Amino acid sequence: MQVQLNEDVVLDSRRAVWLPRHKTLVLSDLFFGLGAARRRRPDPMPATPQMEIWERAFSLLDDYAPEQVALLGDLKPSQGTVEGEEAEELRTIFRKFTGHGRKVVQVVGHPERSIGPALEGTGIQPVEQLRVGPFTLMHRRRIFVYPRHEPSHGFWINGGVHPLFAVPRPGPQGEPDFLRLPAFLYTGFALVMPPFVSYAQGFEVIQPERLPRQAKAWKLLADRLSPLELGELPPTPEHLRTLTRPPRRGKDSGKSED
Repeated sequence: MQVQLNEDVVLDSRRAVWLPRHKTLVLSDLFFGLGAARRRRPDPMPATPQMEIWERAFSLLDDYAPEQVALLGDLKPSQGTVEGEEAEELRTIFRKFTGHGRKVVQVVGHPERSIGPALEGTGIQPVEQLRVGPFTLMHRRRIFVYPRHEPSHGFWINGGVHPLFAVPRPGPQGEPDFLRLPAFLYTGFALVMPPFVSYAQGFEVIQPERLPRQAKAWKLLADRLSPLELGELPPTPEHLRTLTRPPRRGKDSGKSED
């Protein structure tokens, strides 16, 4: 399912953005590199979710036939150790991504820290920002509401926040309840993307009353995109406003997030 934000930008319910005039497909937090590694652990990821990621990505390539693919964020967390068959898995994926002469660009908040095993053999050199026509592509966790740049009709496309909205719904006994749903968020100055993989769901529960009046959002539910009436959403419950990321393990626990 598609939503035409304007003549230059298409939102796709497969968690992608298509820039038709520039033949560019934009994905955020691909995380292909988790597949083989997670399957080797005691609590392996089921094969079905990982295969669904492949199918969605490849169907986007087939449907849009992009000349350029922009990957916002890491190929796997920290782009670190590649385990077992994971290296071959990544090479297979990138043979598909770079087929037909396609250019693949990775956009990360700190490119100097992003050269790791997950990139070996892919030919990708991470960059901090990518200009595509009037748009600036980025992957930052905080800069997403009011950034401006010239020309005035352009805006940021940010893959580092992953907006969630608390949407009211009846509970099992008809009591008031809320469902957290991922969404595309357009603030008038930036388009903020959901992650390509559902298990990378963000922890930013957006409070509609703090958004600019011109903001728009489209919730993702299964394979459908539906507009959210931001002005009609009730205040986010207090216990949903304080979501935090679980503590990071290992030597990277002290690093700041992108």
